Amino acid sequence: MAHRKVYLAVGRTNTRIYRFDPIDGDTRLVENVPAYEDGYTAMGAQYRGDDKEPLLFAVSRNRLVTIDVEAGTVSDAVVEGLPSDEKCDGDMDPDGKKLFVASGPDVPSYTIDVVTRTATAGPPPGGGRWDDFAHHPKDGRLISVEGDNGDLLLVDPRKNPMKTVLKEQVFPPAEASGSRASRRAYSATFFDSEGHFYAVDSAGNVNHLDLSGSTVPARAERIGKGKIPVDGLEVMNGAGRITPMRIPPSYDEILVAKKALGSWQSYEPQGKVYSVELTVTAAARARGEGKETRKFRISFDLRTAPGAKVVASGVDVTHEDGKVYLYSQTDQLLEAGNSRPVAVQITVPGDPAELPDQYPLDGLRATRLA
Repeated sequence: MAHRKVYLAVGRTNTRIYRFDPIDGDTRLVENVPAYEDGYTAMGAQYRGDDKEPLLFAVSRNRLVTIDVEAGTVSDAVVEGLPSDEKCDGDMDPDGKKLFVASGPDVPSYTIDVVTRTATAGPPPGGGRWDDFAHHPKDGRLISVEGDNGDLLLVDPRKNPMKTVLKEQVFPPAEASGSRASRRAYSATFFDSEGHFYAVDSAGNVNHLDLSGSTVPARAERIGKGKIPVDGLEVMNGAGRITPMRIPPSYDEILVAKKALGSWQSYEPQGKVYSVELTVTAAARARGEGKETRKFRISFDLRTAPGAKVVASGVDVTHEDGKVYLYSQTDQLLEAGNSRPVAVQITVPGDPAELPDQYPLDGLRATRLA
């Protein structure tokens, strides 16, 4: 199971959940999930179907924390056999029934049955500053990153210690956030379902490594030109798996403007069709200076429902897990500062009387791919 977004636990105390799209860098606080005062780490995701948000499980000392993203609830319960030391690393097994967690170098790891809330001790993890791991989707290996030197690690729960270095200095050293007592660690790791690996450090720097083949690249790619926006707080952990996309990840935001052209009722499906014009400008969104652009991507929200669709001129369209991506088919040179319109029609199913006159285009953003 995989979705278009993963989940980040942010903040050492009063921890909040953020949704994160590793492809375009879209990062949003999940407003309906309350803060957890004591903080939690070692998080994993239990998927419940394509049309439902997953359950998230995390650990706060000797307690199992259950975060229901869909219902907006956070609850906790003591785990039998789990000591009260801080746990850092965590991931769910493929069946979503057991959360595997680890902490200090010489402290046992634990497998937690999330139904019975009982823990079984395993080997210690071994030395180093590595704060999350994730299962490879093809072979089940647990992969992690050493924060101090960027080594790529293999974690084998049957070995003592569990850690083996696969390749040295693949990632840049991790950075700490600006918050008090922040760690320098790769605190959130996850895969897409083809084997592309993502690692986010405590400061919110995102890195990508292609582990879909038999060889390990010499260096990971750092995505974007800055940190993901989590209000300067520390990224504590991450959970989830994303569906792969045939376009590269990029957070190089450029300007995009919207113009509503009209709407009309549709009958198959019943709902409305919205006509809009999206204009991409070859200029950086943050600073406004011109930036030559040959390839771009536009994304915005569209709920997943039978009959919901988007068609657009001169771009390819992908609609997954509540988001739409429009990306240029070939090099379409835009000189720095120049603009290009994209005609878009959006079909939204529902009662036409209850649908808005104009489509809101929540989450609208454009990124430069080349």
